[in-house]
Amino acid sequence: MERIKLEYTHVIGDSKRGNNFFSLKEIEEFSDIVRSAHEVVKKERFKKDELSFLSLPTAYSKKYKKTIFGDTLWKAKTLIDQKAKQIRNDFSDYVQIAIGGSALGAIALFNALGVQQHKKIRIHLPDNIDPDWIGETLDSIQIEKTFFNIISKSGGTVETLANFFIFYNALKKKVPVAHLKDHLTIMTNPEKGPLAELCKEEGFTLIPIPDSVHGRFSVLSPGGLLTAAVAGIDIDELLDGARVMDEFTEELNFWENPMLLYAAFHYIANTRKNLDTLIILPYSQKLKMIADWYSQMVAESLGKDGKGITPVKALGVTDQHSQLQLYNEGPKNKLVIFFGVDKYRRNVEIPEEFPICKDYHYLWGNSLNYLLDSSQRATAISLYNHGVPNFAIRMPEITPYYMGQLLILLEKVIPILGKLYKVNVFDQPGVEESKIYAHAMLGKEGKIYEEKRKEIKFYSNSINMKIA
Repeated sequence: MERIKLEYTHVIGDSKRGNNFFSLKEIEEFSDIVRSAHEVVKKERFKKDELSFLSLPTAYSKKYKKTIFGDTLWKAKTLIDQKAKQIRNDFSDYVQIAIGGSALGAIALFNALGVQQHKKIRIHLPDNIDPDWIGETLDSIQIEKTFFNIISKSGGTVETLANFFIFYNALKKKVPVAHLKDHLTIMTNPEKGPLAELCKEEGFTLIPIPDSVHGRFSVLSPGGLLTAAVAGIDIDELLDGARVMDEFTEELNFWENPMLLYAAFHYIANTRKNLDTLIILPYSQKLKMIADWYSQMVAESLGKDGKGITPVKALGVTDQHSQLQLYNEGPKNKLVIFFGVDKYRRNVEIPEEFPICKDYHYLWGNSLNYLLDSSQRATAISLYNHGVPNFAIRMPEITPYYMGQLLILLEKVIPILGKLYKVNVFDQPGVEESKIYAHAMLGKEGKIYEEKRKEIKFYSNSINMKIA
């Protein structure tokens, strides 16, 4: 079968085009550094728990014996298949309750593949605590025929718990107590945490998320797979695509390897060319949420110790008409990555209408497919002419197999970049402080929260507040 490819014509250029482009010699000079970083990751792959996400594509089948998860995920996959079938047959609505990395992967998969497949059931993926959104979701579902999937690896994600409590409170008003457990699963660390304890106490079904798999790398864990399966996505094909791309990127030499080349482009652009903004620009409505998912991956994994590149989500052709002006004629601080598709599910031809519009007869006989692809390629050339380096990841088509390839490719780049940046890609200390402030405002007890409340009181005092 075909594979995803990386087109990089428009990152190559000499000084006449501007200082932000790379020469082949420059890339070659960095190839040894990138290869060395990859070799370190390869050696650590089965030794460091944090890298266990790399083993997820082969963790659900007994035919792949070398798995660091033992039989945990084999058993989980059987349960996921059974639950997905039951949910599609017995319920009218399915609600995933999660946030951040635990939610974004499943949302990206559903947006790409599930919209056409889920006609037996309505799927809701609220990943925020906006009271209007949650209230509207409650109003729109037939709660006595709704199944809930609660995802929090730690079991203590405040936003997830808050939404869970709200939906559960509404559910128990309509469903007999003895049947409440039939309406939900909980995905969490089975060994510890409040949700694991709740499962033991209430008899809720627990599907394990391994403690070693971090949220933003969990799209191929059970946390991403149940929602995909409920949406009718072939998760075996998804995992097979991820496995093939994983093996492929381990074997190829530098100049044929999209993972290593992408890592090199990212690192050179950011640290040598001082490009501090990464524009993530899919030219497909179905890949729109990939930009959201990958933005978190880049920002939360690499933005540390004063290092990193700022991801900006955009969508072609929509933002071609809203942001391209800035990209071309604004500050030259950007690297652009396109996501393109060779073959769409539909071919929509442009008919011969309104002969009076003579200036637009050239559209006749063309298709939206070709117009969209031409727009992406035209934007790439225009950016290049304006001194903005850009490259594209091209998918043969949007199927579970190629989505598996895309997800693992983008995930695998991150630990390599972590070695190059010399940062820990698996923590997020910059996120934790705001959580402590929020918990303090809500009244959580403890010395640290008491101290934060005093600080909050200072800033909340009208004398100290600055308001225009």
